[in-house]
Amino acid sequence: MIFVAGTMTINPAVIDAFAVDVAAMVDKVRAEAGCQHYSLLVEDAAAGLVNVHEQWADDAALVMHLQQPWITAFFNRYSGEMRASSVRICDIAGERPLPGM
Repeated sequence: MIFVAGTMTINPAVIDAFAVDVAAMVDKVRAEAGCQHYSLLVEDAAAGLVNVHEQWADDAALVMHLQQPWITAFFNRYSGEMRASSVRICDIAGERPLPGM
């Protein structure tokens, strides 16, 4: 399992359109094979700060996700509006319950 997590900063002038486009595609993404969790949350609209949290079964599922036409269109629309990104992929060897649960 892998996590894609971090933050990105988008030009605040387009953050409202960004949020609308995320909402329009999120159900399609969550239905993709291997998608276990997908969230792009506008944390601070005035600053353009977006919190990214994705969970995928494996690299192959993430690669297929990145090749979907709605994802390439989304990236093409907003890549020029990106100001910063700390998004990284984390490999997870296993999982366990929260302590005390």
